[in-house]
Amino acid sequence: MTVRQARTVPTVSYSTIQLITATFIPSVVPSTISRRLSEAVLLSHRPFRRLPLTPQHRLSPLYWCRSQSSWLPSDWHRMVFSDESRFTLEADDHRVRVWRGQSQRSQLVFVLQRHTTITPGVMEWSAISYDSRSSLVILPTSLTAERYVDTILRPIALPFMARNPAPFSNKIMPSHIPLAYLWTVSVRLILFLGQQVHQTFHQSRISETW
Repeated sequence: MTVRQARTVPTVSYSTIQLITATFIPSVVPSTISRRLSEAVLLSHRPFRRLPLTPQHRLSPLYWCRSQSSWLPSDWHRMVFSDESRFTLEADDHRVRVWRGQSQRSQLVFVLQRHTTITPGVMEWSAISYDSRSSLVILPTSLTAERYVDTILRPIALPFMARNPAPFSNKIMPSHIPLAYLWTVSVRLILFLGQQVHQTFHQSRISETW
């Protein structure tokens, strides 16, 4: 019964499992419930969060890649790529947990899809071309259309593109490796220092890396 509850409703709390189990088996003790869950390799984890992408979101990069499949290296040298990523600096699970196995993290039933987080974080944006890179933009807030125009597009992106006259792309491509590395550094910095990372320190370390 204990294992069935956790598998049927992955977000059920441990206290609820105890309550329901005790209703049918009054003599059960908490250690027995914990042992049953452990034997079934069901552990309590924070749900994996990701953007609610539609099929069109997934197909657009594929179509774009196919349309450029005949490009030569000289064509790619004229491209400018940009990317942005948001990092949450505090835990935002609000006691939400899911019971799952070790290899089930990305399964849809254990995923929480949402567009934004509800805790403080930083947004990082940058652009690269074949032989140059833009300034790194770090925003201690969410990125809106107005902020994108006022803090990125006008002061950073347009001057950078003027110095590098080329087509512009914000698609996630293999040429994003330097940007992906920067985002990886951000994640490792947060994990190494713990969730409570001071924004000023985070910004200085990432700026040094860039």
